[in-house]
Amino acid sequence: MKRNVFIILLILLTTFTGCYEMEPIENLSVMIGIGYDIDKDSDKKIVDPIEMFVFKGDGEVERLISPGVAETIYNTVNDRQTIMSKKFLVGTEKLYLISRERAEYGIEDLLETLVRDEGRNEIAYVTITEGDTKHFFNMVPIDNTSMSEAISGILKFSNLANFFPKEVTIKELLFMYHQTGRRIILPYIVDDKRKPKIAGICVFDGAKLKHIIPLEEAFYINMIRSRKSDGYISIIKDNNPKICYTIKAKNYVNVEVDYDDKLIYTINITLKGNLKTDTIHNTAITAKEAKEIERTFEEYITEQLNKTIEKVQNKYKIDCFDITKYAAAKLGKHSPLLTDEEFQRAQINVKVKVILVDLGRSMK
Repeated sequence: MKRNVFIILLILLTTFTGCYEMEPIENLSVMIGIGYDIDKDSDKKIVDPIEMFVFKGDGEVERLISPGVAETIYNTVNDRQTIMSKKFLVGTEKLYLISRERAEYGIEDLLETLVRDEGRNEIAYVTITEGDTKHFFNMVPIDNTSMSEAISGILKFSNLANFFPKEVTIKELLFMYHQTGRRIILPYIVDDKRKPKIAGICVFDGAKLKHIIPLEEAFYINMIRSRKSDGYISIIKDNNPKICYTIKAKNYVNVEVDYDDKLIYTINITLKGNLKTDTIHNTAITAKEAKEIERTFEEYITEQLNKTIEKVQNKYKIDCFDITKYAAAKLGKHSPLLTDEEFQRAQINVKVKVILVDLGRSMK
């Protein structure tokens, strides 16, 4: 904590020393997280809390949560400043939180703000929260200086498991919204015993939240839509978790697009990884047995992916895999085949190749 505070102080002192009309550091607050909530029953619907560091002098820094309530995003700044005795810095934020209710209401105004306002930090992380964002900011950070730092850390390293994409930033959010054939897909954070936890993904239709997909299903959706992310896959034998294979793999995805009365997607997924657990073989694994393990995983993953594809096309009815962009690239952004209806009737073939590059140590 003291080291982080020292670094912040050093940066600010270096930045503002000798600058005309700049404030002493004791008059500043540093915004580190911004939340977007909504109160549908009020005339002043927009509720935007911020998490910030306030400098109190003598090296003392305090973490505060300050709400803003008004009719628009920037009117909340007017409201917040009526109770603030400090000048707050914009562009230092590490995290944007959007509540589920706000996302369902629509975030067109936020997306416009993020494009137009050059002071916003485009590499800040962004996610959807189960309840009000203020609730998450008010949690107690355990091994971080703030909840913004804690949650942005969760998002930053989420690609190390469950095949989450590496980019969960404001910049990627804007790409997903504005690029043809794409839609917004963000992680979903819940309160798990007073700790933030990723519990699934949120899929948007335009600027409004459409579906929340649990992590068990999102696992295989992520496997298709992400690139070079990691995940652990287990095959359990005889319904006994002690008897299983487990691999850690990185996904490499290639998508081909054809058309024959309907769109035909061929998704080639190569999973390269290491064997982490083998409680099925009682002896050291031979080269032949290693190939059999690869085939076993290929068949299992293909089956799970086909189930997921069927569910997405028939239940969610929108492209959660981020593959329509490949049709747009081949057919043009004005093609009539880029609709949800065409996605629902599309033929989606998946081909899985598993390569075990390391069998790990063995005492057998």
